[in-house]
Amino acid sequence: MQHEADRMHRRPNRLAIDTSSVTRRVAQLRRRVGPQVRIFAALKADGYGFGTLPMARAALAGGASALSLIDRAEAIALRQAGIDVPILLYAGAPIDADAVAAAEAYRLILTVLSEGQIETVARHARSPIELAIKLEVGPERIGVLPEQFVAMARRIAQTSRVSLAVVNAHPTFRDDAPDAVIAEQFRRFVAALDGLRQAHIEMPMRLFASSKVLGRLSGMELDAVDPGQFLYADATIIRSLTSVLTQVRAVTRDFAEEHAPFDVAAVRRVGVIPFGKVDGGGHCHADNVLVRGSRAPILGGPSLEYMRLDLSAIPDASDDDEVVLIGRQGGAQISLAEVCARQGATPSDIAMAIGPAVLRSWDGGGG
Repeated sequence: MQHEADRMHRRPNRLAIDTSSVTRRVAQLRRRVGPQVRIFAALKADGYGFGTLPMARAALAGGASALSLIDRAEAIALRQAGIDVPILLYAGAPIDADAVAAAEAYRLILTVLSEGQIETVARHARSPIELAIKLEVGPERIGVLPEQFVAMARRIAQTSRVSLAVVNAHPTFRDDAPDAVIAEQFRRFVAALDGLRQAHIEMPMRLFASSKVLGRLSGMELDAVDPGQFLYADATIIRSLTSVLTQVRAVTRDFAEEHAPFDVAAVRRVGVIPFGKVDGGGHCHADNVLVRGSRAPILGGPSLEYMRLDLSAIPDASDDDEVVLIGRQGGAQISLAEVCARQGATPSDIAMAIGPAVLRSWDGGGG
C-alpha cells in the first residue's frame, strides 16, 4: 500500500476499481464447480493490474480457497497482510536457498522443474515443504515433459521433508482452435497422472482448468482450477480512469505546419494532461476523453508523460478540469467496454497497461 504522503505528491491520475465484480465472478464459478473443487485465484502481474492484495481479498470473499502467482515477494506480502490460505508459486522463479527459506517461513508451495531443483529444496529444507510440478502438455510452455514426470514424483516421494502437493498444467490454444486441441492437452495431462497410479505414488491435487478452458468446456475441473483473466472480465471492474487538464491554450504555431503532430489548421485550442506512455497512454482510451461532459479527441500519440487533447469544441474548458478516459462525467460516458473494443483488449489487458504511477483505489479499500 502506498503511504499517504507518497500519494499526495503523485501526478493526478487515478484508477478506481470495483472489487465486488471479482467477488461476484468467483461466486459464480464456485456455484458452477461445486464445493469440493478448490479455486486457486490467479494473481499474476500484480493481480492482472488491479492490485494483488485487493484482488486476493475479493476472490476469497467470493469463495476462492487458494491463491496462485509467480512473484515470491508478492506472496510474502500476502502472508504479511494476514492471508492464510494455500499459496502456489508458479514456475519461473529460481529455486535456491532463499526460495526454500521463504517457502518454510511463509508456507508457500514451490513449483519445481527438475530433479536438480528437488535436490536443492531437500538440501536447504529444515521443515516440511510442499512442492508442485507443472506438466508441459504440448503448447511449448514452461514445464516438465510427461516422460520425466514420474521420475520426479518418485524422487519427491523418496526424499525427506518434501511432498508433492500439486500437479498442474497451463493448456494453451487460440480462440479459433477446435475443442479437440484442448482435449488432447487434457488427455496428455491425465495420461501422465496415470503413470503415478502405476508407480503406486500417492496422487497429488490435480489442477488443469484455466480461464480459457473454463470458458470453453466442462468436465476438466478435476480437484482444482486456477482462473486468471476469467475473474477480471466484467466490464464493471474499472469504475473510472481520470486525469486533469494541466494547461489549456490556443494553437499558435505559425511555422512548418506540415511537421506538426496534428493538423494545426483544424485545431484551435489544445489541452494537456499528465498521462503519457509511462501511464499507459495509447493503450487505455477510446481515442477521446470527456471534458465538461463532452468528448475531446486525443491529438497524436502520447509523449512520455503527457497527452494532448483537441478542445476546440469545448470553449469553456480550463486548467484543472477533470478529464475522464474511462467512466462517467455528467450525462456522458466512455465505458470500459468501448475502450476494450477500441483497443482489441480485455479489461485485464487495459489494467496491466496502466502504469504503476497511476494511483489505484478500491471500493472495498485494501491498498
